[in-house]
Amino acid sequence: MKNKYYAYFLLGGQRGICEDWKECEKKVKGVASARFQSFKTRGGAEEWLKSGAKYEIRIKKQAEPGIYFDAGTGRGRGVEISVTDENGKDLLDKVLPHKKLNKFHKHLVKGKDITNNYGELLACNYALRLALKSGTKKVFGDSKLVIDFWSQGILRRKLLPKKTIKLAEEVFKLRRKFENNGGAIERVSGDDNPADLGFH
Repeated sequence: MKNKYYAYFLLGGQRGICEDWKECEKKVKGVASARFQSFKTRGGAEEWLKSGAKYEIRIKKQAEPGIYFDAGTGRGRGVEISVTDENGKDLLDKVLPHKKLNKFHKHLVKGKDITNNYGELLACNYALRLALKSGTKKVFGDSKLVIDFWSQGILRRKLLPKKTIKLAEEVFKLRRKFENNGGAIERVSGDDNPADLGFH
């Protein structure tokens, strides 16, 4: 099994690197200002802490041109969604009013039945809408569930909330229209996703 490293940063300067998520969770759980992120290497975790532990800082390979999407829950206020171009430039303001974006230019989705997977599906929805509007032919995300199943109309309806089913049906229609216009949706690693929020 691959090792992962979990870097955490708390206001006041307390920081560290854990090799186990449960150990990191004990440090950050319930701390509103806590920032944390997983890394494949200890060096990556150290670099993130040295750079100020900002979610927006990434060291990634150059991404292919297109629209990228992601979702995450790391700031502890609900599910955030991100839609960017290949350079990490935020694009949600092209489909949502500014009042629906937070100070990080992401969209926060709250609700008791809102899961990270729902957030990924909603982010995919906005990415497809943007692609259709702009004529962009590539959309990328790192959610296998959304890309390989839900956006293709494959879902376990009996196990999902009606809200999720309704959104999946909408995304399925958008994807068909996008692909019929010559578009393609592809999976990328979270490490190579410019829209990646750095938390899950």
